[in-house]
Amino acid sequence: MKLKSIKNVMIMFMVVSLMIALPLKAKADAFTSVTLGGDLTEEQKQSMLKYFGVTKDQVNLVQVNIDDEKKYLGKVATKEQIGTKSISCSYVEPTESGGINVTTYNLYWVTSDMIKNSLITAGITNAKVKAAAPFNVSGTAALTGIMEGFEASKGGNQISEANKEAANQELVTTGNLGQKIGKDKAAGLMNEVKKEVVEQKPESKDATEKIVKNVVNNYNYNLNDNDVKNITNVMYKISNLNLDYSKIKGQLNQVTDKLKSTLESDETKGFFAKTWTSIKNFFGGLFK
Repeated sequence: MKLKSIKNVMIMFMVVSLMIALPLKAKADAFTSVTLGGDLTEEQKQSMLKYFGVTKDQVNLVQVNIDDEKKYLGKVATKEQIGTKSISCSYVEPTESGGINVTTYNLYWVTSDMIKNSLITAGITNAKVKAAAPFNVSGTAALTGIMEGFEASKGGNQISEANKEAANQELVTTGNLGQKIGKDKAAGLMNEVKKEVVEQKPESKDATEKIVKNVVNNYNYNLNDNDVKNITNVMYKISNLNLDYSKIKGQLNQVTDKLKSTLESDETKGFFAKTWTSIKNFFGGLFK
């Protein structure tokens, strides 16, 4: 991906970062939060409010600028990735049940499954989320804004900095992996690894890496050592969050079910690839 394209990828992560800092602009009794990119024109901001189906008086509303993005994304993204403008927007409505429902609009790098995976890591269990922009952008910057919006909304809960950092890193890692193997494959693979990590609770990075390799080896994705290292780094952070597998199992399985056909197809390819390699090695050894 070109840097110019990646520039917008991070824009929505910080979408609600000023919500707590600017309480006069927020309505403490509102269940819904909406964040608007500070570099949008007034006409574009109004079009986004219309898209979300709200007015500025009905929601917790905040504008986010590039400095807010840098504050929260500096640990997981480069300056080139963060860019210089804030464009993307989000809508967050915590709910009492129904799981996490994510839709996206005009985002070409981040998918709804990628965002949902990261929100699970953040510890969010029920919410209606929309991540969108008035024109086509990468859209990764949605996550931090969505999480902050969840916190600022009535009915939302505080999310620890450790959960936020792990969720941010997971989304960026998945996005980068998606450039290599495809977005759905990347989201599905990360979800499968996370299921194993959260359930098994590895106590060391080496143990985490073993889980990563076991899952990765089921698929013929030709990932290199650096890919495995990046996945291991974020999964080790996730393993230290003490996520309750029994509580998030349903959410993780929803992602698995949605991407099941993609995963099963590639798992079959991976099986035959490994089998053929074993056969070649066996007969090659006989004729040395």
